[in-house]
Amino acid sequence: MGDLVVDEGFAVLNDFNADAKKKSDKGHDDPIPRTKFASYIDALSVSDAHKATFLQDCSRVFTARTKEDSEGYSTGSTYFLPAVMQPRCALEELAQKIFCAHVDTLDKSLWDPERSGSEWWTLVLDSGDSNGKAPISGDDDEEEEEEEEEEVGFHFDADYGLEEQLPNFLLHPRVSTITYLSSTGVPTLILDKRSPPPSDKDKTSLTGNINTGWLSHPSFGKHVAFDGRFLHGAPGEVFPRLSNGSSKQPAQPKASKRQKIEANHIKESKRVTFLVNIWLNHCPLESEPLEEEIIDELTTPWSKSSDGTAKSNGGDPSEPLFDWKIKDICLHDDLEEAVEINKNETPSGVHTEEAVICNRHVDVMFGTSMETLQTASTKAAEAKSKSAMLNMEDGVISLLVGEEVSSDEEAE
Repeated sequence: MGDLVVDEGFAVLNDFNADAKKKSDKGHDDPIPRTKFASYIDALSVSDAHKATFLQDCSRVFTARTKEDSEGYSTGSTYFLPAVMQPRCALEELAQKIFCAHVDTLDKSLWDPERSGSEWWTLVLDSGDSNGKAPISGDDDEEEEEEEEEEVGFHFDADYGLEEQLPNFLLHPRVSTITYLSSTGVPTLILDKRSPPPSDKDKTSLTGNINTGWLSHPSFGKHVAFDGRFLHGAPGEVFPRLSNGSSKQPAQPKASKRQKIEANHIKESKRVTFLVNIWLNHCPLESEPLEEEIIDELTTPWSKSSDGTAKSNGGDPSEPLFDWKIKDICLHDDLEEAVEINKNETPSGVHTEEAVICNRHVDVMFGTSMETLQTASTKAAEAKSKSAMLNMEDGVISLLVGEEVSSDEEAE
């Protein structure tokens, strides 16, 4: 295979042959990402007999991840399953299924399996959990704490380990994906905003208006995929969870009473997501395979059958643990007409959320009323795909880049 080069934030292969650059049937240089955003409302179903343990395993892996991670959302907080490695548990099997769904039809000359794979992790958040951090015990204002919505701060998916070695350089996964394992919680906001190029050391290209985005509400089994270079998050104060009764889940007749209680607690009070980044021709430096000792603690019975299908090794041996229903990744949900959001003056002025993006303090400013934003959120939630494209006037969402994060702040 050829040497690794970087093009537009992606790792690509180049054998230094002038004719080596392959094109798809439609004439595109790169067939992935196929689209800026895609939604698949019914991508995954999990066996009723094992849904409880599957959700518990997501929680167990999330706990292990957060205990090890004291440096923030992205650094050192994910696992990696190489494309050439066999899965060892149900969670790795799902990560592999998602990876294969997105890459199996690609021209094999465009990517090297030895340097490709799925970066994956779980998020299990509740109303007292912001960015995976547990609520502070002994808080005097317990009522306010209970009402706090779960959030995921705005960020880019990237190899942050590589960025430590090459400052100002962000290498991104080809595709970022989210698979929802609950039907409750804050929606995901994906913005058509790419990271600054390496030459932009002051990150000034981040500043400005963002006119296009997508809002995706949780629904059990839903899968969304988007350009791995896009800014995204789950801003709970701006787009809070909707109480629309959509959190009902199928019963679990074969689960034990204890498993039912634990699973019901997870699905009713927690926002559970399974996240997979599709990496081609590069493996993120600080993402490692799931540790064997954690695999030994997972409770979903699992074995790899001779036909390559993940199946339970307890109960009915012929029953698959889950059914990945996407057969053609190009056949995604048709989004309804885009939601138009206009800027309007509000008595309280512009709502600002503070974030750290590309090692800079960044103000994410919302220049329209909360009522307008939440009306747009309701329209997305009521759509068949539970997703909507957002067309926004200048000033509805904009970024303002501030000072660089100091070394003292990084140490905190």
